[in-house]
Amino acid sequence: MKRQIGVVTLLFLIGCTPESTNEGSEQPPTEESVETTDESSIAEESNLNIGEVTPIVENLDIPWSIARTPDGWFVSERGGTITVIDDSGRATQSAVNLKEDVFEIGEGGLLGIALSDDFESSGILYAYHTYGSSGRDVQNRVVELTWDGERFEETDVVLDEIPGARFHNGGRLLIDGEYLWVTTGDALVPELAQDESSLAGKILRIPLSGEGEPTDWIYSLGHRNPQGLSRIDDVLYASEHGASGHDEVNVIEKGNNYGWPIIEGNEQQEGLVTPWFEVGETSWAPSGTATDERYVYMATLRNERLVAIDRETKQVTTIVEGGGRIRDVWLDDDTLYFISNNTDGRGNPKSQDDKLYQVTIR
Repeated sequence: MKRQIGVVTLLFLIGCTPESTNEGSEQPPTEESVETTDESSIAEESNLNIGEVTPIVENLDIPWSIARTPDGWFVSERGGTITVIDDSGRATQSAVNLKEDVFEIGEGGLLGIALSDDFESSGILYAYHTYGSSGRDVQNRVVELTWDGERFEETDVVLDEIPGARFHNGGRLLIDGEYLWVTTGDALVPELAQDESSLAGKILRIPLSGEGEPTDWIYSLGHRNPQGLSRIDDVLYASEHGASGHDEVNVIEKGNNYGWPIIEGNEQQEGLVTPWFEVGETSWAPSGTATDERYVYMATLRNERLVAIDRETKQVTTIVEGGGRIRDVWLDDDTLYFISNNTDGRGNPKSQDDKLYQVTIR
């Protein structure tokens, strides 16, 4: 069933104090069960010229990932739908026809999406989703979808049987030429992140040709719950949730071991890689990222901000705040687009949440 979604007229707040996060009835061993970020860790000086934040679409249903289309946007929603938005702001929620039903559990559900390079002619995109049930093992899979202008249909399975759980499913996708990058979480079994025979706690580089075996696609290991992925000039950045603070941004290189659960944050051990950037003792709960020549832009959930991290100095600038949890961000020329995530069970939803917003940064 399709649901029409209205265009937003409400303005996003800039520079106000974020609301406290509602953790809900569960207190999982996950990235969002700690206090909000220490204000002293945020630097406010930068060369960014930040414009007014304006909403585009309202009433999104637990949105998780955004992808730019030739005519607008796709926004994945954790319950198993994708909202299709055109450039006029008209939005329609569309079902996704899958051979394994989406299992919305904890942080699991329909998560990352990425459009193929030839999407305009082929209609092909990729999606990451949780499946299973309470009575059997929870797993994740990556599938090829085809969009015909009316519905999304599963047309191939890229990878399945990725370990899953109520929490720590990873789920971010990135298309880069002939490869599909995939982040996976440790599925609440930390030692799997160090197990080279397991797909859990890894960053995968999957050839779209399908060549090789799944374990051949392991690009890096030792990850807890990476939920952001962006690439520029052959540099791949991944954001990752720490166990209790010490969230990370890593520069991902082939064969590297990023330490979880042996080390965390700036701890050191021979053969293990410390992060390019870490937030300190108090969690930001980082999610989606985007990158340009100067900055890594990062959505944060617990921190309730969209920030820019200078790639040279690592100085952090707050771009927006005050609208609650932010799940994903997309950079298009001089404009950042991002989605709030207040309806995911841990936020404080406001009227007509959740929303897709835009802000200019030049």
